[in-house]
Order: sequence, then structure tokens, then C-alpha cells
Amino acid sequence: MDAAESIFTRITGKDVLMSYTGPFDGQVLSMFGKNIEHSISEDKNLNKTIFKVFIELAQNISYYSEEKEATKKGESPGVGTFIIQNFENYYYFILGNPINEKHKEILRDKFKKINSYDRDGLRAYKRELRKLPAGDRGTGNIGLVQAALLSRNPLDIEFIDIDTNKSFYVVAVKIDKH
Repeated sequence: MDAAESIFTRITGKDVLMSYTGPFDGQVLSMFGKNIEHSISEDKNLNKTIFKVFIELAQNISYYSEEKEATKKGESPGVGTFIIQNFENYYYFILGNPINEKHKEILRDKFKKINSYDRDGLRAYKRELRKLPAGDRGTGNIGLVQAALLSRNPLDIEFIDIDTNKSFYVVAVKIDKH
């Protein structure tokens, strides 16, 4: 992505297939997941790919968003946003949530590393991450790697400063139609 181009400059309001802002609890994941899996494209395999990317990244919001919202079930899932846009040759999938400022550089480094690998490198990196103890994984390592593998495209990342302690973290994934 060109340094001067923001992920948000791609969002025109035109061709938005789905969007949501709020808590990413199990009910929301299920509802949107079913809709994505069955209605985005006539190509069932493409729908499955979009569904899998959605689940990987939406779970990151649910687990790691700095903002939480209590549900009636007593859960406190993370709050975030997602948008799916339809372009002629691809879908553009954008997810975002507030994060603690201290995670910004860690995430930048992870994206740089993920985007530097080819498919074999991503698979090897994913195997390496799976060997880590659960507490050492944090900030969505495997989900980000899986999103890159599934999309077969580099991941875009952007941070929008909220205040000195928080940023809005945005991940964008391009999923080709063919």
C-alpha cells in the first residue's frame, strides 16, 4: 500500500456488502459468519475463504480489543468494526479495534515479518508459532498468519491515534475473486 494511501481512502460507501460496529461476541460471530459463508459470492470456495478470514480476524477483536462491552450472558467480548467491500476483481475486508499504544510496534513488526514470507515461509512460521506456550502467543499471531495464507495477499495495517494510551488498529485483507 502506498504510504500516502490510507486504508480508509478505499472505503467509499459504495459497494459495501456488510459492515458492523459493536461487541464481537459468539452470537455476532455466528450471525455474520453464516451470512458471509452463504451469501457473499456464488463461488462456495470463495465464501469459505472469506468466512475463515473473518473468523480469524474477528476472534482477534473479541480477544484483544482494548474496549470491552458486557453482554447479557455475562461475557465481555472486545468491541470493533468490520467492513466487506466488493470490487470488480476482489473483496476488501477491513477489521479494526482499539489497542493499547504499547502493542503498536509489536504489531508493526509482526506484519512486516508476515508480509516478508512466501507461502512456504508462512506455513513454517505458523508451525513455529504453534509450538509456543499459549501465554506467549498473544496479539493474534496465528490468526494473522492464517489470514495471509488464506488470502494469498499481503496484509495491510494502519494505526489511528486515539490518545496517548490508545490507537485504533486496522487490518485490511484483499481476497481475490479468481
